[in-house]
Formats: sequence, C-alpha cells, structure tokens
Amino acid sequence: MVSDMELTGDCEACSVSVHLTEQEIEEIFGNTVRVKNVKTATEEEYARRMEICKSCDSLLYGTTCRHCGCVIQVKAKLATAKCPFPYQPKW
Repeated sequence: MVSDMELTGDCEACSVSVHLTEQEIEEIFGNTVRVKNVKTATEEEYARRMEICKSCDSLLYGTTCRHCGCVIQVKAKLATAKCPFPYQPKW
C-alpha cells in the first residue's frame, strides 16, 4: 500500500516549510544543546552519517528526513540518534 506521503513527497512531520538555511540549522542545534546536556557524535561519525543521508532518496530539500521529519544536520549530530529508514536503518 502506498501512503499519501509517498504520493506527494511530503515529509511525515511537516506542517510548514522545511526549507532552512545553514544559519537556521546552527541556531536550532545550538538551542538544543543549551536546553539539555546533549551528547554529540564524533566529527567522523557525524560526517559518515551526513554522507549517508545526503545520498538517501528520503532526503527532502537537502535538510529533512521524509520518515521522521527531523533536520538531518541536527539529528546526525546526536550521539544516540538512529536512522529512521523503515525496516533497514542506514546508520
């Protein structure tokens, strides 16, 4: 069965624009780190995750995961985050 998301290309969690600038992404991540004591991935792990995400067909607008609605530049920095790709996470 094909979901509405697959037909329209919309991401799971979007209600407004997901087009973000690098500055907006940095601000989101900075606010996240300040609010909680967040453990981040190593630079090597972050780079590995980003390469995987950037080559994934589920990446929307260069920033957003179609499966969870997360901004990948933020999610990939979180040490305990997991790829939400159905059935076979990519990282």
